[in-house]
Amino acid sequence: MGPLRCISSSLLCAGVLASAGYCAYRYGPWYAQSGDDSPGTASDLTAANACEGCCNGLASSCDLRVNEVLFPMVHNAMSSRNDLFAAYNNIESLERALVAGYRGLMLDSCICDGTSIGQEAQNIIRGEGDKGESYLGFCHTTCLAGVRDPAKVLGNIKTFLDVNRNEVLMIEFEVIDGSLTQLHSAIDESGLDQYVYTRSEGTATGEWPTLQSLIDANTRLIIFAHGDGMDYCCESDTCPEGMFYTYDHIEQTNWNDATCDVMGEDFDSKIDFFLMNHWMNEPETDLPFEGNADEFNSFNSLLERFKLCTERMPNIVAVDFWSIGDVLDFVKEVNQNKAGGSTTASETMPAIEEGGEN
Repeated sequence: MGPLRCISSSLLCAGVLASAGYCAYRYGPWYAQSGDDSPGTASDLTAANACEGCCNGLASSCDLRVNEVLFPMVHNAMSSRNDLFAAYNNIESLERALVAGYRGLMLDSCICDGTSIGQEAQNIIRGEGDKGESYLGFCHTTCLAGVRDPAKVLGNIKTFLDVNRNEVLMIEFEVIDGSLTQLHSAIDESGLDQYVYTRSEGTATGEWPTLQSLIDANTRLIIFAHGDGMDYCCESDTCPEGMFYTYDHIEQTNWNDATCDVMGEDFDSKIDFFLMNHWMNEPETDLPFEGNADEFNSFNSLLERFKLCTERMPNIVAVDFWSIGDVLDFVKEVNQNKAGGSTTASETMPAIEEGGEN
């Protein structure tokens, strides 16, 4: 046996042992007690910042168009410590993020295979079923690292919209493993489709409605998606109903980055949304790093980074470890200033600096 083969075998054995140990933790009999403590009842899902006559927590935002408001978004929202994900991006669940005031979720849809993750995992997602069945899940990269049941997640999002009649949400799906058809069906089966905003002109760019008009029409969920053929189908106007191809409508900054540079190219004035990916992984492992969150999610960190956006103001900010820091305070300050007539970074940021919290 050559040295490379020996090393490879050792690494494989270590990987198998590590996987076995993780699976024992992730899918052991204590799973149901220690994980999945997400709120799911109507009383649990009442927005903390709800107020009469408000739109997403502020009366002053009601007359602003969707792309004029700053949306706080949770990156890899399905991945949390409370839901027992390995290398989790968040401590608390996406349901708790909605209650706290986040109005955007990033979710990854995938296909999980019962033969690879075991019967216990399959039962958690789908209930009793034949071993080996493949099914839709919300996971990050692999179902082995953690997975949430789309029926429960989408059902809880619907309950949130049922209970909170003045809230407008965005979801951005990364669709992998050929899961687009199953995802679209899951959205319909959950009842969320009744809230989905669609445009008569399909995927074309154009003027977005105000928050108040979405609330009045009760079309308070905007869905973006990319991957699994979405890159191409929208060019021929054949994307699933109610799904906007992400990159037709959203440009974004690089992740693991503290600049305001656009990913891949210069600003496109025809794109209506500018997403700031605001998180920093651990440099050596490139895994989510809770230790960065206190600083990166602070008011001052957000303020300084937004000041770098001299060409265009972000209208979506996505973060890891959403429950740490001042993200919601910062977003509220920005939206109050936007409602006061500030539209550019140079106009809005000084106003925040004078009145903002540190």
